Order: sequence, then C-alpha cells, then structure tokens
Amino acid sequence: MPPIQGLDNASDNVGRHVINYLDSIRQAKLHEMDNFGDDGTVSQVIKLWIKLSLLLTRRRPEIAVASVVNHILPYIGNDRLDGLNRLTLNRMFNALLAEGKISAAKRTFALSKQFLSWAENQGYMASSPLSSMKRRDVGGNNKPPRQRVLSDAEIWVFWHGLDQWALSEQCRWTLRLCLVSARRPDEVLKAKREEFMLEQGIWHQGTRNKSQRDHTLPISPLMALCIQRLDAANHWDSPWLAPSPKDPSSPLSRGAITQALRRMIRDKSQFSLPAFTPRDLRRTARTRLAALGISNDVARKIMNHALEGIDRIYDRHDYLPQMMQALTALSEEISRIIHHDSYREVKHHYDGVPLSMPTTSLLHTIV
Repeated sequence: MPPIQGLDNASDNVGRHVINYLDSIRQAKLHEMDNFGDDGTVSQVIKLWIKLSLLLTRRRPEIAVASVVNHILPYIGNDRLDGLNRLTLNRMFNALLAEGKISAAKRTFALSKQFLSWAENQGYMASSPLSSMKRRDVGGNNKPPRQRVLSDAEIWVFWHGLDQWALSEQCRWTLRLCLVSARRPDEVLKAKREEFMLEQGIWHQGTRNKSQRDHTLPISPLMALCIQRLDAANHWDSPWLAPSPKDPSSPLSRGAITQALRRMIRDKSQFSLPAFTPRDLRRTARTRLAALGISNDVARKIMNHALEGIDRIYDRHDYLPQMMQALTALSEEISRIIHHDSYREVKHHYDGVPLSMPTTSLLHTIV
C-alpha cells in the first residue's frame, strides 16, 4: 500500500486522531482486518472499505475519514453491519441536522451510501438500506454555489479599505495576494518563503494545494509587491511567508483574514459593500481573467484546474509564458483600478451607476 500523500499537510486539515486512525489502517495486513466471519460490525467492515477503496481512489482520503471517525463510528460503529436499517441511519443524519450541520449531514450520508454500496457488492450485507435515497433527501436541496464577484469599484474599496483598519501587515498583504494571484486562501497562508524565487519570477507551490497537482506559478508585478511587503514585515525571520504575529513559528490563520474582512464589512459607517469572503477574491480574479480575454486553458492552468477532455492526458505543456502574460495583464488591470483617486471614478456594475458609500467613510479622503 503506498504511503498517504501529503501526510503533513493532511494533519493541517483534520485532527491528529484521524491521521493516526488512517495510518493504522494503511499499515495493517488485510488478513488481520478481514477475520470476523459473517457478522462484522460497522467499525470492522468500514476499515476494509477505507483500505481497499478510499486509500486507493481518493487524493485526500483524510477528509472523508474525518467524517467517518467523527460522525459515523461514534453513532453506529458497534452495530452489526447486516443489522443496519434506514431508520437507524436517518437518525444519525438527523442528529447532525438538528445541530444545524447540514453540510456535515449530507457529507456523512454520501459516505455512508458509498460504503454500504461497496459492502453490498463485496457480500458483507444483502442490500444497502440507502440504495434508493438521494443526497437531497438529507437536509433538502444543496445551496447554490457562491457567485459573489467584486466590481471594479469594490476592488478599489477593498484594496484601500485594508489601510483604514488597524490590521497586521500579514493580514493586509495576504488578502491582497489572494486577489492578485487567484489563489485559495490556504495556499497563501501556508506558503513558505523558500517557495518564492523573485529574481526568476517563479512561485513553486509544489503539491501543496487542493488537487495535490504539482504547480508552479509566474509572479506578476503586483504579486511581487505583496510578497515583498510580507517579507519586509517578517521581523522574526520566520519560514512562513505570512507568519502569525502572535506566534511567528506558525502561519497566519484563515480565521484572521476572514475576521478582518467581516469587521470591515460590518462597519456601516465606513463601508456599504455586500458581504464577501477571502475565497470570493479568487472568483473575482478568475472572472477578471475571462474579461481580459485570457483563454480558458491558460486560466485553468493559473487556477490549477485540470484541462478538459483528452487534453488532460496529452497536453503536458507548462504554460508558464502564457500564465505570465495573463497574470501580468491581471496585475495591470488591478493597478489601473486602485490607482484612481476615488472609487467614484471607477466603474461599478453599470455605467453611470456609481458605488454608494457612507458619507462618513474615510475612503472619501483618499487622494
């Protein structure tokens, strides 16, 4: 069995108890695990499923296993697998729904259904009690995906508004780097200084990302500015690009930048923007790339998304020159926006309909 990929990164996403549980399964011999005859418990059989299915097919098995360990095993782990029924399982999902954990309930349902289908196919049970249920049957239909994208004027307010708050330089420039690099917040927060080669204009992120695909990104002028400001604010010589001011041996937390945006947006005397999150900055950048005429293949490479169709197999080009051109164009576009004297000079959603801001906002005084 191959080792779990990205074990160090995995422990950042789930508890150490999950990693220990997963590693114990990886190291166990199959004949030692499958020795319970025809009356196995959920806990016994689910270990086999993890070993023979999740570890072989999932890039990040620890995410699924966290739901198994935290939500499935405590409720039905000691039950006999062939004695499970739909009512027992729905009570498990309902317990999560009653706590308002709709996403966790849906995720637990999906994993339970996948596990029970595997167990049925393997012959550990006659039929799965969840075979006719669908994800929407637990907690209703899924929420539509977020669509929040910042307009030009909102980008101006976001960029300059960060200077109106008593934030750490780490918070301020990390948020800006999320926008200009089109990265997920965690990809910036967990970045180490050794990843950046400013003279060569390269950020080698490696496999430290959601897809665990090796990724190298060119550094645009605004990206370089953000990186330089973060490096200058690193008074502790921490290995992290954005160390936590409270504990420089650790990176800045995602909660820190999320709370920074929330405090800004909640201050209606200074801002009147609809709420947005750090993740919405990535969507804003991707939308801007499309508006700049960047091809989908190049934009996908910047976002580290897989190419479509047969290109996923045969197109092995690194696209570095094209990504550099695209990210430079994005940098120039954002520079054009933020160098206006006022948000009132910048287009909002429609021509002739400016962004409305409170008269008490300090952003009126920026020149």
